[in-house]
Amino acid sequence: MKPANKAILAKLVLATGFGIASMSASAAVTVPSYDIEAGKAIVDANCAACHGADGVSIAPAQPNLGGQNVKYLYKQLVNFKTKARRNGVMEAQLVGLTQQDLANVAGYYASQAPWTPGYGNKATYAQAQKLYLGGDKTRGIIPCAGCHDPKGLGNEWAAFPRLGGQHATYLANQLRMFRAAGREDEGLMPDQMRTNDSAKKGEKGMMQMVASKLSDKDIKILSEFLSAVH
Repeated sequence: MKPANKAILAKLVLATGFGIASMSASAAVTVPSYDIEAGKAIVDANCAACHGADGVSIAPAQPNLGGQNVKYLYKQLVNFKTKARRNGVMEAQLVGLTQQDLANVAGYYASQAPWTPGYGNKATYAQAQKLYLGGDKTRGIIPCAGCHDPKGLGNEWAAFPRLGGQHATYLANQLRMFRAAGREDEGLMPDQMRTNDSAKKGEKGMMQMVASKLSDKDIKILSEFLSAVH
């Protein structure tokens, strides 16, 4: 193995250790038994306009959901329902839905074929790949791949989302919201910050801490890189 590859592997192992240490809350996610057909009916009525009937969104600001891991989908729906994660549109769509309904929706979207990756940015691909796989020790940035997989497949057991091929615009928006929470930016509304991955109330989660160290350029190149990873 080449020295450069050994260095990246060592960083990935270290990052995975950080990920395991932070996943206790996510790993405890238990999805109720779900009915895919019942989920499809809810999706057709409530979700398809933004996320697509098959989980492929035509709007770059709205995430693709088809083939996403079911624990992550269910966790996010519950967080929107309980307002642990704020988004006015999502909160309105979930009014009247039960926990079982949320599980059905999550199960339906998880059962769909994964979305197709985009094209990324060739000019910054190598730079972004290095940051994604190896982090940046000089700035205290751990590798994203430690939790989200080298190919962006996520970690189904820990409810870490699949990112590979996701819309770059959506990814960049989420990273900026995590960064705002990590840096404790003032004057922002709750839906402009993302804090739902904290293990305990009042503590910063892994994504807030990592994103707080990312520059605007980091966010741009990582988002574009991930949109093409598969």
